[in-house]
Amino acid sequence: MATHNLPDYEAAREEFSWDAIYDETDWDAPEEFNIGHEVCDRHADGSGRVALQYAGTNGERETLTFDDLEERSNRFANVLENEGVERGDRVFSYLPRIPAHYVAIVGTLKRGAVFGGINERFGPEGISYRLDDCDASAVVTTAANRETVERALDDAPTVDTVVTIDRGEGVPDGDVDHAEAMAEASPEYETVKTGGEDNALLYYTSGTTGLAKGVLHKHRWVAGVAATQRYAVDLNDDDLYWSTADLGWLTGPINAIGAWFWGTSQFTYEGEFDPENWADLLDEFPVSVLFSVPTAYRMLRTNEELLDGVDLDLRHALSIGEPLSPGVVEWGEDALGVTILDTYGQTETGNMVINNYPTMELRPGSMGRPLPGIESAIVDPETGEVLPPGETGEIAHRGDFPCFFAEFWENPEKTADCFVEGSEGEWYLSGDLAHLDEDGYFWFEGRADDVILSSGYRIGPFEVESSLGEHPAVAEAAVVPKPHKERGNIVKAYAVLTGEHDPSDDLGEEIKNHVRNELSAHEYPREVEFVDELPKTVTGKIRRTELRDRTVETDSTAD
Repeated sequence: MATHNLPDYEAAREEFSWDAIYDETDWDAPEEFNIGHEVCDRHADGSGRVALQYAGTNGERETLTFDDLEERSNRFANVLENEGVERGDRVFSYLPRIPAHYVAIVGTLKRGAVFGGINERFGPEGISYRLDDCDASAVVTTAANRETVERALDDAPTVDTVVTIDRGEGVPDGDVDHAEAMAEASPEYETVKTGGEDNALLYYTSGTTGLAKGVLHKHRWVAGVAATQRYAVDLNDDDLYWSTADLGWLTGPINAIGAWFWGTSQFTYEGEFDPENWADLLDEFPVSVLFSVPTAYRMLRTNEELLDGVDLDLRHALSIGEPLSPGVVEWGEDALGVTILDTYGQTETGNMVINNYPTMELRPGSMGRPLPGIESAIVDPETGEVLPPGETGEIAHRGDFPCFFAEFWENPEKTADCFVEGSEGEWYLSGDLAHLDEDGYFWFEGRADDVILSSGYRIGPFEVESSLGEHPAVAEAAVVPKPHKERGNIVKAYAVLTGEHDPSDDLGEEIKNHVRNELSAHEYPREVEFVDELPKTVTGKIRRTELRDRTVETDSTAD
């Protein structure tokens, strides 16, 4: 029988202390604490322990041991120091998932500088906004991305160092040639003596509902993510862990750096999601723990014939980004041989703070329960009062755990707006709606601005979308309100069909009836529109705001 790191959830919540995480470190944490040292040098013992296995888009393969990671990150820290990057300066990456990206994170933290990532799907405006907002000092990129970065630098005057990785395109004059600088830099580096309260990471929110916010985390952050990697991700010493998250979003470092705290070997693939490529990679590499997003699992489900003959080594799988429908969980058990466990977190919480755990009863569709060491609740956002089971409110947390954010970058007013004071103290408000059941499981209902009000009913999109996804013709779906002169709004669905089905009025009626029979007469979509794809954010989340804008007001006669 498999052993797990969290054999008894209730006992762990009673006994848990953050000191148990800090005690794992070399330094006197949390007073003396540097992420770069604790996730790299602590494991570089000459044993050849693998830190990273890399697969490129053109068949490239590379393996880095922790000893390699120590040497390369030391060299990178020296490159930054040689270029005048000081402790506390902001260093950003605009890179694919390549080994040098992981090295840059660790080396920047060793230098005592603050690391931030920018996803490659952002154009010049998104890049310049982030660089200018925090007065960044340096950018690390590839020659292929250099033109995009150059356009961004026109509006980011504080950046005076660009480190460029040449992958065949050539390095522009004036840039730091990554290969040359790394070769010339010393392989030895004395890691800066930071403490748990020193700045470490600055990651920006996606900005889909307004200007992106810079979310600042301290070096103590890694203690929080280490707890999740131990108890929810359930990492063991012999695991090969594939987190598909991009390092341009905080979920990437959460999983990569959190896993390296425990010395776990990781796999990374440079390319974007492709079900055929992923099936081949799962066949080639002995990945035992997979962490991805619902869109990827849904697309694997749609193309599950690609898994035929694949030699899977999975013992565990997780998901983040949007709730998993029960049908996807059931598919994972049948096709992957594992239960895909849902997790929940935000850039502000710095981590997945509500999770399902391998040894805890699974309730498909539920977000799970809070991580040991973290207090979460459902509260009334107006009064800050904790709501009883069954009542809908905002997911809220006490802001006293290590990976909780320090502030929105130099914006105290916006930071303060996230909190509400109730009779039981102060709570951080997530902006996400949910309810608790009698046993303390959280059930997601949607973003506060995604809830549909129809004929006096409050309808969360997730439950309707889950039901839609269980129809055999539907690959994925999203629902939004459509204004209606009598009901206020009706539920409108946008559905992407599987390859075996074609759009028709009859199919639309069949899908409506499916949801009506499964849920209720007030929740089913009164309109279904078939589309080739759903608009997504760069992190793969459905852009319901775009769908709402697309939904034209009509005098609906739906009954």
